[in-house]
Amino acid sequence: MTETRRVGYARCSTDEQDVQIQTEQLRALGVPEDRIYIDRGFSGTTRRNRGGLDQALAAVWPGSVFTVTKFDRFARNVEEACQILRDLSGRGVLFGMGASIYDWNDPFGRLFLQTLAMVAEFEANIGHQRTREGMALAKKNGKLKGKQPKLPEPARRSIRRRYAEGEVSLADLATEYSVGRSTIHRIIHGPEEPR
Repeated sequence: MTETRRVGYARCSTDEQDVQIQTEQLRALGVPEDRIYIDRGFSGTTRRNRGGLDQALAAVWPGSVFTVTKFDRFARNVEEACQILRDLSGRGVLFGMGASIYDWNDPFGRLFLQTLAMVAEFEANIGHQRTREGMALAKKNGKLKGKQPKLPEPARRSIRRRYAEGEVSLADLATEYSVGRSTIHRIIHGPEEPR
């Protein structure tokens, strides 16, 4: 019996989250430490900018198993998940989730993986919907007021006055107040705020 050759992938949505449990589970499945690729701070709803995923996909070879601990760590977008799974299959690579291995060319394997992709996308969409609903309620109750100005109104008035009088340049104001030039530009040229 030959040993299954695995490449592992782990992902967490924020930089504060930890992938330690996922990496431990991948090692327990036989994925060597140097074949575990990680993305921190990225959503599974898109493949864009996920360098760890790209490295893991590049590291597989015919007969290997691309392995994740849970489907939603891999993808939360049906279209992209199915495209990646088709590409892996075309390269002779199987998909592993936990200890189970699935073949995209097997009708049951394909149905199961497509179903998991739909559920993962659905969960992500429900989470986004609940967040929007919560934000709308907080805004209605006056608890969510939007992004606050970077500088208090007295500083903003001073900036407008000093710039209008030709006292100082836009770049100097940005340096003095430790903000970007675009912030100073908006203060000077943006709509006047009510006093």
